[in-house]
Amino acid sequence: MEIAGADVRRVLGIAGELEDAGSERELRGRALGALMELIPADAGQAYRLSVDGAGVSALSVPENSFHADPRVIYDHPLDHPLTEIMLETPTSAAWRVSDVAGDRQWRRTHCFNLDFRPFGLRRHLVATAGAGEGAVEGYALVRSGADFSERERDLLGFAQLQLAGVERRLADRQRLLAFSAAALALAASHGWGVAVRGEDGRAQPLNALAADLLTVVRDDPRLGHEHRFTVRDVEVWPVPPAAPESPALVLLRDLARGRAAARLFGVTEQEHRTLRHLHDGRTATEAARRMGLSPTTVRGYIASLHRKLEAGHTAALLRRGRDLGLLTD
Repeated sequence: MEIAGADVRRVLGIAGELEDAGSERELRGRALGALMELIPADAGQAYRLSVDGAGVSALSVPENSFHADPRVIYDHPLDHPLTEIMLETPTSAAWRVSDVAGDRQWRRTHCFNLDFRPFGLRRHLVATAGAGEGAVEGYALVRSGADFSERERDLLGFAQLQLAGVERRLADRQRLLAFSAAALALAASHGWGVAVRGEDGRAQPLNALAADLLTVVRDDPRLGHEHRFTVRDVEVWPVPPAAPESPALVLLRDLARGRAAARLFGVTEQEHRTLRHLHDGRTATEAARRMGLSPTTVRGYIASLHRKLEAGHTAALLRRGRDLGLLTD
């Protein structure tokens, strides 16, 4: 059966309203309420079952309207006339059901509009599920009285496809936030503050170190440029967007501690700058170009650094600089 355009718009509207959900539980709770308005029902359940049977989760509205274990839809005995029929109709995309004995392997079955009225049960259930990577999940609706129509079953199936997409995007956002938090913590542990730069050139801090350092450099007009610069013992490194939809970042590093350590060991300002260039992987020629000096002058600074820090080669020089606090990773 084809779904009417008005129904499609209603489903897409529901999915759009759920895009701002902050957690999976919030999303599923709001989705259940919306589905029960879309397809009139007495109760609804969002479920997830791991393929290996180790993980089971469910959210029901109203609470306790479904069996606590989503694998059990009706408490039907093994000798129930429909038990064998249910267990003998497997499909690749259907609800899973178990018997109440609990020791019998549960399997995928059809459970659309099962009529238990002759046995005193007057609830009808429509449920669909899709097998993802290692899990079967979806939404189920129940109501008393009238059966769910073919149109309602198709509409629920279409809605579940859209809701699955919303859940995937939420999971992607949550993973990205987790990665971002880890990256910010790593940056801070290495002495870097991180800020995001808006289209107006203003930088907003993403970690505490950036918030502190931005108070020093916030009004500097060079923040809106693409070139690295140093002002008042703060090194500022603009990072252009990695992709059109990515933000521009600003890395900030406090040089005051390193400079104080450099002075303690008799290292001049220019020698310290040279050491930092070497630490960033630049050659003497590249460092000279950055500093606006001749390569010969920079090589002289490097020779002086070797003497003052008692290091015989470049790797030892950089290690000594880190050990003495002149450099941060």
